Amino acid sequence: MKNTIPIIVAIVLGSLAVWAVSRMIKSSDADSEKRYVDVVAAARDITPKDDEIKDSWLMKRRVEISSVPAKAILWSQANQVVRQKALRTIARGDYILLSDISGANMRLSGLVAEGEWAVPVTFSDPALVKFLQPGDEIAILGAFTMKEEKKKIDMSEKADVQENQALSVVFPCVRILDIGKGDGVRRDEDGVGGMGTIIISLNPQQAATLVAAQREMELFPALRRSNDPSVRRRRDVGIVNDKTFQNLKVGLEVVTLPDAGASGK
Repeated sequence: MKNTIPIIVAIVLGSLAVWAVSRMIKSSDADSEKRYVDVVAAARDITPKDDEIKDSWLMKRRVEISSVPAKAILWSQANQVVRQKALRTIARGDYILLSDISGANMRLSGLVAEGEWAVPVTFSDPALVKFLQPGDEIAILGAFTMKEEKKKIDMSEKADVQENQALSVVFPCVRILDIGKGDGVRRDEDGVGGMGTIIISLNPQQAATLVAAQREMELFPALRRSNDPSVRRRRDVGIVNDKTFQNLKVGLEVVTLPDAGASGK
């Protein structure tokens, strides 16, 4: 009996280890699935001389989300391609983009991921927007006013309201769907790019937050490196306020400028 107890314990521990490993593998597979999407690609060479594109000319291609071109067509919307004409030669295995075919509806809705909403965002400083392209990843920062009540000794008197300026990250990483008029073509002469407006895709709660933030904040973009896994949380950056600039002076000595002409001696 004494000899069988260790054997039973070993079997139980072994079963638990197998179960734990299988769960880890399943979790890893699920996370991996979330990073990929199926898009439409050419199953054969397609040229402008060909007849209307047929179902059999299309194939499913699985790619990492971070590598998907801005005008790629999701496999679930492959019917947009059928019976259309190619505007350029598309090699076998290449993506078929909305801009590659005639008659395709250049609908922004085709670029929005399932469960997300597309919303416009206008930045206070459009300088960086002029360099952005569909598919770029950006962080959105917001400058806002924090109001703090300073109560007086006499509680019957109205408290003073002190306003302090602050800046924080609103969204650490979002992907640009489009810029301009929905075709990815920048038209600064129309004032579209010059106003610093882009289209991004967010879940409904985040979309509502962004709309409200544009009423309360001045928003600024910061360009990220594509597929950069770092600094994905708002708290990783923190907040910049008056205390930030006060701390800049901590430990520093006051510099005295020399009199004119003294530097040459």
